Order: sequence, then structure tokens, then C-alpha cells
Amino acid sequence: MFCQKCGNEVLSGDVFCSSCGERVEPQQQYQIRPEVNPGSPYQWQPPAGDQNFTPLPQQDIVDAEAKSRASLVMGILSMALCWLFGIPGIILGPLAISNGRKARRVLNETHYFYWNALAGVITGSIGLALSIFFTVFYFMTILLAAAVNSM
Repeated sequence: MFCQKCGNEVLSGDVFCSSCGERVEPQQQYQIRPEVNPGSPYQWQPPAGDQNFTPLPQQDIVDAEAKSRASLVMGILSMALCWLFGIPGIILGPLAISNGRKARRVLNETHYFYWNALAGVITGSIGLALSIFFTVFYFMTILLAAAVNSM
């Protein structure tokens, strides 16, 4: 069967299209591939030339979706917890960036979770930068306080 939105082949039993992420109901699936409209940028287009189009295994997409969710959550937490001596952000920031990059390698721009992964990379980067700033600030404050107390 094929997705009604993008025309990608959907395996029976799949709830979401592996190409565009659209929820696929059994009654909405085509039994044959829809006609290709070369003027529509939103419809599936056959590969150009001799390129073979091999869809990713469903498990790879599910794993990438989980990594994109984790990336976004860790990025937000790294920003929110950066004031706790910077330690949570220094740990969670790079993890958010790493998971987001891995998810973006698997998913394409038409997939909803691609943008979650991108947001995770951005928030993880901001959280890491803020955590480094707060860590340096705390150490400088401690050193300054020790210097003032020793006088």
C-alpha cells in the first residue's frame, strides 16, 4: 500500500509513513502507487536517473524518532538546569547535540521529528554554553571570595 500524502510505500500494519511521518489509516492507503505529478513539490517523485530509492527500515526510523525526542528533552533540561553549578548542562548539552545529530542523519526535512532533533541540537548548544559560563562564573566567584577573605 502507499501513503496518501507522499506516495511512499507503506508496509501493512504501519501507523505512520516512513517518508513524511503522516498518520496512515488503512482506509486512506492507496492500493496502487498514485500518479506522479512532476509539478508538485509535496508529492513523491521517482528517483532521478539510475538512482535506486531504498527506504530505510522502520526500526531505524523509530530509533531516530526516539533520539530526536531525547535530544529535545535533554537540550531543554540543559538550559533549565545550567544554573546548578553548570554540571547538568555540561553533561546533558553534549548528549542532546549528539542524539540530535544522529537523528538528523536518518530523518529528512519532511519528517516531523527532524525538526525536534534540530531543536534539540540548538537547545543543547545553548545549554552547554550557558553551563560553561555559569561554571566559570562560580569558580571565579569562589576564587575572588577566597582572595578577599585571605587579606
